[in-house]
Amino acid sequence: MNEETPHLYGEKGKIYLVGAGPGDPELLTVKAVKTLRKAQVVLYDDLVSPRILRVCKKSAELIYVGKRSGQHSCLQDQINSKIAEAAVKFRIVVRLKGGDPSIFGRVGEEYSYLLSRGFDCEIIAGVTTGSAVAARLGIPLTHRDYSSEIVLLSGHKKDGKNSEGFRNLTCSGKTLLVYMGLNSLHTIREELLNGGNSEDTPVAIIENATLETERIVTGNLSSILEAAENAKIRSPALIIIGDIVRYYTETKELKERIRKTLSAR
Repeated sequence: MNEETPHLYGEKGKIYLVGAGPGDPELLTVKAVKTLRKAQVVLYDDLVSPRILRVCKKSAELIYVGKRSGQHSCLQDQINSKIAEAAVKFRIVVRLKGGDPSIFGRVGEEYSYLLSRGFDCEIIAGVTTGSAVAARLGIPLTHRDYSSEIVLLSGHKKDGKNSEGFRNLTCSGKTLLVYMGLNSLHTIREELLNGGNSEDTPVAIIENATLETERIVTGNLSSILEAAENAKIRSPALIIIGDIVRYYTETKELKERIRKTLSAR
């Protein structure tokens, strides 16, 4: 049986849980591209850009199984069932997830569900949004003068409520990367301030990271709410908190001075 032939009922295909990266197709891993080009069916997330989907072969069946806070979306149990159903029909199935599937991507739930039902699964890592954004903006996530620690955080709890518990986090010497945190920005800000962090702690918010529609706002814990509202920043967005954002603003100003000097010659 070749890879184009659907399975007979009761037989099972192989499932690849693939990281799509932050959105720019050039940030797909080689292994992800190879897998997408041979997949017969691709079940993709809300955060997977159309440009990524164009990497799939033309005959592949594309199934949207996106989830977005506050909007109608597929439940996780439904997604699990759809993946399993696809693997009964096809030999090569891809579950395509934004960023890296192992970082706030619920890949563990899907992997356990599928393994418990006898499916052959493989996780293919992707470039996580945090590192991709940092590289694109010229921000080293660690720097001996600014940050020696990286903390990855989710703005959502399992029950869907706004994230709390930031109060115990200190921002000094750390880079906080907050995924899915825009809707919880007010809570995050209040928790950090109540925990003793300075109002001057730098913050950056990046909307649509690595895409042509990318936008960035910067400020501090005192000003970032107003800055985000004035700019009408929308999800998906990554929040970076810590002194490393000051490095970004300093180098941005330096590049602007260099540009003006060169253009004046």
